[in-house]
Amino acid sequence: MKADVPSPRQISDYSLTRADFDLDQGSLNLEQQKVQDEMDFLGGIGRSFKIMNDYQVEDPFAPESPLVINIGCLTGTAYMTGLRTYFTAYSPLKRTLKDAPMAGWSTMSGSFGRKFHSTGLDDLVLLGRAPRPSILVLRQGSNGPEISLDEAPEAMIGARTPDKFKWLNEQYNQTSSRKFHAHFATIGPAGENWEKVWYACILGSTQEQLMSGEDKFRFAGRLGMGSVLGSKNILAVVAHAEKDDSPKGDARLKSINQEIGRGDQSKGYRHPINRDGGGGTGRLERVLDINGVLPVKNFAPEGENLAEPVHIETIRDSKDYVIIDKQCFGCQISCHQDVYAASPEGKDPDVKKARKEAGPYVGRYEFEPMELTGPNLCILDPQSNLKLARLTDDLGFDSISVGVTLGYLMDRNERGGEPVAGGLRFGDAKGAARVMEDIAYGREPLFGKGVKKISEEIGGSAYAMHSKGVEHSAYLPQTNPGYPFATAGGHMSMRTFLLYINDPQCQPESVDYWVEQITNQGWKMINNNLHGGCLFTLGTPQQTVEAISSVTGVEFSSSQLLDATYKAHLLGFALEQKQGATVEDYTMADEVFVGEAKGDLPRVHFMTKDLYEGVREKVLEKFTRDARESGYLS
Repeated sequence: MKADVPSPRQISDYSLTRADFDLDQGSLNLEQQKVQDEMDFLGGIGRSFKIMNDYQVEDPFAPESPLVINIGCLTGTAYMTGLRTYFTAYSPLKRTLKDAPMAGWSTMSGSFGRKFHSTGLDDLVLLGRAPRPSILVLRQGSNGPEISLDEAPEAMIGARTPDKFKWLNEQYNQTSSRKFHAHFATIGPAGENWEKVWYACILGSTQEQLMSGEDKFRFAGRLGMGSVLGSKNILAVVAHAEKDDSPKGDARLKSINQEIGRGDQSKGYRHPINRDGGGGTGRLERVLDINGVLPVKNFAPEGENLAEPVHIETIRDSKDYVIIDKQCFGCQISCHQDVYAASPEGKDPDVKKARKEAGPYVGRYEFEPMELTGPNLCILDPQSNLKLARLTDDLGFDSISVGVTLGYLMDRNERGGEPVAGGLRFGDAKGAARVMEDIAYGREPLFGKGVKKISEEIGGSAYAMHSKGVEHSAYLPQTNPGYPFATAGGHMSMRTFLLYINDPQCQPESVDYWVEQITNQGWKMINNNLHGGCLFTLGTPQQTVEAISSVTGVEFSSSQLLDATYKAHLLGFALEQKQGATVEDYTMADEVFVGEAKGDLPRVHFMTKDLYEGVREKVLEKFTRDARESGYLS
């Protein structure tokens, strides 16, 4: 986004650079567009949902179906965590009961976004399908962005993600002189087998990854955006810029960044030795477990403290491992909790010495990948859990969807009848790895399509844990009637998933409580899916708009930010209606309700069908009315 005047003061002083690239022909249409409103100005899904609204899509994999790659107004700036890239498409996973694909997005941190910004692009719309497996190259040119296709070598085709990144780094960077002008977004073998795998992710490079050679990726994980990119015959996207264009902001930004990186707001995502941090996302496993609501055995925990062997605190205190916090470019939160083997000579009791003496990298400890390939599968050995979570990355899966799929398959086999997936059972780490490999490489024709599609084919919809085809994240649906109203996965686009244990004012049996949380509060979390900052800042709207004003010169208000955020949510909801979503599409698996097999757990048993249907009626009534008033529905 570029200012059209020397001292911009209003959003109309800015223009956007949009590129429409036809992969069939290799042709580019580059256009400058004036910012029209707050959604345009903020960016991300504020703009990409508008683009989705211009298309009628029946098949998300059809060449004419669009994939939008874009950024927010803070991406690539000096704002701490201003790194995010957004991938938006009609999802192969998120579907109506009549099988129509619905629009969704996924978000990725790392350094790809800042390089994308430096190329001069704001929105990139990909159409068509490359005639052969290809690498899409975006370059910072002397006269604006340049886009081209390079043929992918045999070494890239079918390779796991670490090998793809290694080849890309050697090809497009000057690794010997430590010059990393290019960053990458790539798919794994799962994305290459897009016809059979609908939940492939897109992985992005980080600066540390390119420098160290270790698997330090970031992820656009949800809703199968990697499958869509694979369907366009693109194995990787390169963003190359020799000069970083990073707006610095005025004096206000320094104190904002200090508060983000060092203040209480991000404390929970920091390592304990980083200003008394809470331990990263992994801390949630213990929090949920001690409250008896950690997903175990396909979302059916029968008690508390069931997963202590794989809590991040257990692994951190173990003699076998050292956890070292790492970060995305320029971020002091350092939320990545990377697990290394302890020194062969033994783990030094001094934390700093143990870090310096650590052995090989083992894997990353992030909550959803570890939980859904660990306790929810009844796999409680730390090494096996870490290996499975790392395998999801190397194969290019959304770790949430593949983990939930494995849990569903195990659950089905536990119930008897003809076994599936080679008789996979709870606790079988080797079997889980085998099934993942079979899915990623296209040897398994059904299990890569998500639990909605699988259960329609072989039965078991009552315990297939999804809403609208999107597998639940690692929070019990029995505690969260907001899941079905999220537009891009429950823990990324509807903040109701922790209220049951975190909100002291929670009234779980109250329809009005949940309606208030869903319609007036839960959607607010997606504001970071417009502006380009990270969710883990946990910044207030006021702090965020001060940062936006500091960087752009435009005095922006909290009400403007929240109004644009709500409009983006409503447009996402309207796009669901456009594809034919009905009341029945907004539901959850039957067994999560009181009186059913998973609905009466020791620590949670409030979600009756009547309660949920009361919530649903009022939520859909409000969202429909507001979408009409906003002009998104007729």
